[in-house]
Amino acid sequence: MKKLPLFFLIIALAGCATMTSSPTLTCSPEVRRQSVVSDPLFNDLLTKYGGIGHADKAAYPEAKERTIIRIEVIYPYDNERTGSEHWTIQHDAGKTAVYQVRLVPDGEGSVDFSVSEVK
Repeated sequence: MKKLPLFFLIIALAGCATMTSSPTLTCSPEVRRQSVVSDPLFNDLLTKYGGIGHADKAAYPEAKERTIIRIEVIYPYDNERTGSEHWTIQHDAGKTAVYQVRLVPDGEGSVDFSVSEVK
C-alpha cells in the first residue's frame, strides 16, 4: 500500500516531462504602441480564450515561434465605438498570419472582442 503514492508520483512526473509547452506570443514595445487598446485589454487579447494568442495556437499548432510584428488600426476603438485592428504574427521561417481583432464596447465599461484570421 505504501508503494501506491510513489507509483502515482512517478506517473505524474513522467507526464510532466513529456508535456511540451507551446511558444509564447511575444511583442516588442514599439509594436505594442501601435494598438490603441489599454494594457489590460491587450493582455486579455494575448492570453484569454478567444483572443489572438488562442486563435493563433489553434490555427498554427506546429509553430515554434510567435511574434507580433505589426498592428494596424483600421477603425480606432474608444469606449463608445466599435474598433478594428489587424495584427500580423510572424512564425517560423518568416511565415506570417494576419488577424482581424474586433473590439466592441458593451456599454457598461467593458469590451467584448473577437478574432478572426484574414485570408
